[in-house]
Amino acid sequence: MTAKTPITYNYKSAVEQILKELRRDRDRQIISRRFGFGLQRRQTLEKIGNDFGITRERVRQIEKAAIAKMRTSNSAEIITGGETMRAIAGDQGGILPIADIAEMLNAPEVDIPYIVFLSRLAASVEFIDDDDDVRQAVGLAGIFPRTQVNLLLTEIIKSVKDYGKPITLAKLKVKLPSELDSMTLEQLMRISKRLAYFDGKWGLISWPEVNPKSIRDKTYLVLSRHGRPLHFSEIAKHVRGLGTTKRNVTVQAVHNELIKDQRFILIGRGIYALAEWGYTPGTVAEIIASVLREEQPLHKDEIVRRVLMKRQVKTTTIILNLQEKDQFQRTAKATYKLKD
Repeated sequence: MTAKTPITYNYKSAVEQILKELRRDRDRQIISRRFGFGLQRRQTLEKIGNDFGITRERVRQIEKAAIAKMRTSNSAEIITGGETMRAIAGDQGGILPIADIAEMLNAPEVDIPYIVFLSRLAASVEFIDDDDDVRQAVGLAGIFPRTQVNLLLTEIIKSVKDYGKPITLAKLKVKLPSELDSMTLEQLMRISKRLAYFDGKWGLISWPEVNPKSIRDKTYLVLSRHGRPLHFSEIAKHVRGLGTTKRNVTVQAVHNELIKDQRFILIGRGIYALAEWGYTPGTVAEIIASVLREEQPLHKDEIVRRVLMKRQVKTTTIILNLQEKDQFQRTAKATYKLKD
């Protein structure tokens, strides 16, 4: 992810000065409460209307008129705020989430409404509001209007879907119809609520490989990333080490998921693999039987070799199963077949 350099800018003082341009105290209060300055969340039209004894529609009209008035102002604070936002956006690929701007201004989360307010007033940047698909963002005016952002994100998401699995930024960049530099592409993807990033790759938010939520998803991710069978205690250790894990995960909890999910195959004493690697469930005797169904009779050494490709067990365990299970019949010295 792109590193962010802190910037010194007194956004609170700027907002206070801008609000002074509104002559009526009621208008200033309505704007402050609608944006949520100093509050945990912005207040509704209905709440403000009840407090001032006016209709919610009247509150909406006052808010709209006040914003329109301030946007046409030649206030130095508005100009400086716009220049600051534009400079930040320009250095970060032309567009970036509001939360990143707040971070660069050393603004805590509760102060994000101040950044939103300044972005909405500035003519030099495009303010993109939060909805079901995108996070609040700021882009360069004339280059990243909301319609263009939507078109680019549609292209990006389609390319990720078509690839069908998590993809690196470099590979995705080559597949896109539009030419975007790497920083711009990364910022657009970070704005989208339909995409997720994990371990160097991007994918759809619904893919557990990039957005693992349950212990089961994380268990699958650990095995998939390692590409080899692991003991359940080792899997649990790696699950706890995932960046998305916010609580302690017990070994027993991981073991329970391994037992319940058919994607995980027990191939040895406490050792699990993914079924997609070609492993199949069953006892050692059942694996021997499957080997002999493919070809028989077979010498003991060949049976052992083939079973060890499917199970991590001791050679003596395989030989004992051959000798003691009624379903296997010796046809010659150290040679076996399935009993008719």
